[in-house]
Amino acid sequence: MTAWFETKVFDGLPQDLRYAARALRTNPSFALTAIATLAIGIGINAAVFTVTNAVIFKGFPGTKQNDRLVYITSHPGCCVSYPDFEDWRAQAKSFSGMAIVHGSKRTLSDANGFAESYDATEISADTFKVAGASPILGRDFTAADEAPGAPPTAILSYAFWERRYAKDPSIVGQTVRMNGEPMTILGVMPPGFSFPQKIDLWVPLVPTGRVLQREVSDTWFVFGRLKDGVTFDNARAEMQTIWSRLEAAYPQAEKDSKPILYTFDDFFIGPNATLLYKTMWGAVGFVLLIACANLANLLLARAVGRTRELSVRIALGAGRWRIIRQLLLESVMLSTLGGFFGWWIATASVRVYALYADGAGLSDQINGNWFDNVINYSMDYRVFAYLVAISLITGVLFGLAPARRLSKLDVNAALKDGARGASASGKRSGQGTRLSGVLVTAEMALAVVLLAGAGVMTRSFFHVYNTDLGFKLDNLLGAFVELPQANYPRPEAQASLFETLQARAAAMPGVESVALFSQFNRHPYELAGATPLTAAERPVVSGLIVSAGYFRTLEAPMVSGREFNDADTASQIPVAIVNQQFARAAWPSENPVGKRFRLLNGITSGDWLTIVGVAPNIAGSGGTTIQTPPLVYLPARQNPAGSGRWILARTLVPPATLATAFRREVQALDPSLPIVLGPQPFAERFTALYQYRGISGALFLLFAAIALLLASLGLYAVIAHSVTQRTQEIGIRIAIGASARDILQLILRQGAPPLALGLALGLAASLAVNRLLQSMLVQVSPADPTAFAAATGILILAAALGCLIPARRAMRVDPVVALRSE
Repeated sequence: MTAWFETKVFDGLPQDLRYAARALRTNPSFALTAIATLAIGIGINAAVFTVTNAVIFKGFPGTKQNDRLVYITSHPGCCVSYPDFEDWRAQAKSFSGMAIVHGSKRTLSDANGFAESYDATEISADTFKVAGASPILGRDFTAADEAPGAPPTAILSYAFWERRYAKDPSIVGQTVRMNGEPMTILGVMPPGFSFPQKIDLWVPLVPTGRVLQREVSDTWFVFGRLKDGVTFDNARAEMQTIWSRLEAAYPQAEKDSKPILYTFDDFFIGPNATLLYKTMWGAVGFVLLIACANLANLLLARAVGRTRELSVRIALGAGRWRIIRQLLLESVMLSTLGGFFGWWIATASVRVYALYADGAGLSDQINGNWFDNVINYSMDYRVFAYLVAISLITGVLFGLAPARRLSKLDVNAALKDGARGASASGKRSGQGTRLSGVLVTAEMALAVVLLAGAGVMTRSFFHVYNTDLGFKLDNLLGAFVELPQANYPRPEAQASLFETLQARAAAMPGVESVALFSQFNRHPYELAGATPLTAAERPVVSGLIVSAGYFRTLEAPMVSGREFNDADTASQIPVAIVNQQFARAAWPSENPVGKRFRLLNGITSGDWLTIVGVAPNIAGSGGTTIQTPPLVYLPARQNPAGSGRWILARTLVPPATLATAFRREVQALDPSLPIVLGPQPFAERFTALYQYRGISGALFLLFAAIALLLASLGLYAVIAHSVTQRTQEIGIRIAIGASARDILQLILRQGAPPLALGLALGLAASLAVNRLLQSMLVQVSPADPTAFAAATGILILAAALGCLIPARRAMRVDPVVALRSE
């Protein structure tokens, strides 16, 4: 078999490839070491690029030309009025199509299972056409489907169709009950398509009632597809012109509704996620550079054994370019094999990351609420092109310097003195030593940058993990219930049901207290007695509508004043509670209890609210952040509107044990009423807040550990090679009386300069690089002295180990043997 391979395959290769393959085959240990190093470096680079590509470059799975889609809102981050959308669509010439989407929850019931709440999105009829997608079963929406009075219809996502209906094609055309009303299933979308979130089904957005009011801007966003040849800036300029016309026609409604255009990255990903992934991409790039420096040093060391061989080739007529080309071919062959095995490492790594990220809900925490759980981590042409490119570039990168050096051999000296003498003699040996030192210095500097970055990320994670939440998280059971608007149209009916549910939950065995809360988005506010501000100057604040006993259930005692009670009803003076952050911002040196302020834009009809208490800063009160913004709390009995509420129960037993009993209480009130989220231990909602920072820090630690290992191995290789070259010198030193300590100092002095210079350069670079991470750090400075000291100490320890192993070998040199050797 071996003979057949040699004659039929190996000998059939071009001459340069045969020579390169033989050169690598003569030193299999070097080849395996190089391939393994490259496989790790290229593999983790390809893995991180695959994740970065999935989040930043791919866009939505199943949509065509994501980079030609533009997302438009009237307010930062969200919301458009439907009449504005109609005017934009009619007047804008920069877009081939424009559509609008709005999220909602829908309760579906049929013969296939119990009534359950599902994620739905209301969309205009041409949404799928603009996105560049179409159903694989049935038909798309038409303008008739969104006309007022049209029979209700829906299109299912592939995952929902598979999960609930086992991919039964006969579901198309069937009628189910949606929010208690009959609804016809029109079609099924392709696998993987889920726009603009993880969606179970889509329904037409029917413009009726409040939707047609220009002042009501609670629809999510508009998106449009740019015409060929139209740029993003062209579209933005045109939308500005359209808004100017609308502002003149509707001055009151349009004064705060200027269209804001976003690219995919700006709208769905955001600066933190983009920064995180690009920083990880840069970190693994550093790892690959360290691997290249390591291999360059290995090639320099290997040159000792090849000096005579290459001198003979030069003497026989091989030109300098032929030698460089041959040596680069060997390097590229190594990097190609490294890239092949790196692809396997990348595939496995991405699969593990995707499973963990989806299971932990990391995409929500990293990327925000829009682009959650629709990320496609598969490797596409970009990843393949990137893998091929870095494999080839890496081969040239680590092979070029050794190849150039070997192409300048002194042929006469090499043929007279042999490989050892030629490589060790004269000016060229000094150049090789200096080059090795430069490469090791670069490795040390890059390792310091990664260690310092990992240090600040890790310290930030522990700050988050140990943050005082402001309440006791243990023994809290949470569930989110949303009432179907058709069954509970009036705020009074909604409030009555929630109060009944609160009372039934409080009567359950093992429950100590129960509270309700719901969130409201940011609203402008003004303080009584303060200087009047324009609409653009007014500060904004978010808040919660909570029931009496909310802070008692959280076990978050009031800082001052009182919490709400049953006497805070609609007939009483409107009251509010503010947290410490709001109090410090509004009245920094005064007690806010008794002060008044009002929320604008309609949530409390502009009534002046009297502050009756100051609450502690409760982290995650909005359910999304570990850092507490200014917040206001309004009493539920004075603000009954809202079909969705969180129910929190403080339990005397493990909260998970009461989940089934809680479901029974909900079903006893209304068998068709679904629980949207939960019931689950409320602590689980905070887990992802820690996990995404934890996994980010863990990944940086992993990259830093690999870099540290490679850097210390690089220093070890240089020192070990030097010890081998200086065996005779060391033998003479020992023979004339040098002690083991003298030899140890000799070796350590050789390793100290690249370590010291690498530390200095690395720490300086870390000060600049860590500033890029500042937005992701919590209570940690980019120049955190603890992280920098730890990085310095770890690198010195690793470098010391890299020097001590060759030093011990040098101290055991037998002078007699050394003096006899060449």
